Amino acid sequence: MSIDKELREELRQAADSMHCPPDLYERVHQSYQHFVKEKRGRSPMKKRLLAGIAAVAILIPSAVYASSYLADGIFGSSAAIEKIGGSKEEYQEIEGFLKTAKAKLTEDEFKEYMELTKQLMQLKMKITDKNGIRDEGKLTKEEQQQWEQLATKLAPLFEKITATETAKP
Repeated sequence: MSIDKELREELRQAADSMHCPPDLYERVHQSYQHFVKEKRGRSPMKKRLLAGIAAVAILIPSAVYASSYLADGIFGSSAAIEKIGGSKEEYQEIEGFLKTAKAKLTEDEFKEYMELTKQLMQLKMKITDKNGIRDEGKLTKEEQQQWEQLATKLAPLFEKITATETAKP
């Protein structure tokens, strides 16, 4: 037999021959019960719940900030609108209007609206200088015709967006 096994056997025999007083057994039992009750009191579920709430509080604002803007589909970014004299506030207003349009138009109408608006904004950006002043004289005859066609096509969609908006109050 190896020395580990011999030692283990000797310790087991010594433990079997020992008798602990009932008083000591009761104190150990009470101490264990107290430990179990205390452990149940601080539930790991509470910690998980608090961690989940903290994660949501951090992720929702960052997801909103990181979400793509509808106006990016037209301008590319807010920097593009700032190059022609616009501001971030105006960009946010355009974004708000596009969200309203998305809510009030059907999916096909909204796609058409976005495409037409994108074309119109490209023309507007072409004739607008850094100070935000437009000079429609910079447009060629073809571009002026395109401008008028876009305005004509956009008018009913624009009215649909703004008509329901003004009818609410």
